[in-house]
Amino acid sequence: MRRAAVVLALLLCLLWTGAQGEDGGGTGKKEGDFDIQGAHDQSSSQTQMRTDVLAELKELRDMAIEHRIKIQRLEQDNTATQVRLIASESKNAVLETRMSSSEKERERR
Repeated sequence: MRRAAVVLALLLCLLWTGAQGEDGGGTGKKEGDFDIQGAHDQSSSQTQMRTDVLAELKELRDMAIEHRIKIQRLEQDNTATQVRLIASESKNAVLETRMSSSEKERERR
């Protein structure tokens, strides 16, 4: 569960940095120059990356929900098993008591 949270946090950071843009990378062009095709490619690349990250986040969310449901079921099964174990132990104790008292009566005769 913690691993999923860490991966989710890292993906959110990646998404956030993608939204900020890559202003630090030098292209060798002056600030006033603008390449429309390059901007379009970068924009579509960022959109694709954002879409991929969002899809991964949705998959992680769904997986976390599935795991949460499985854990709840396992906890319920564990509780039911513990109840059955306690009942069996108590029946066992009663049977042992009855058996030892029967043996004592048999020895007296």
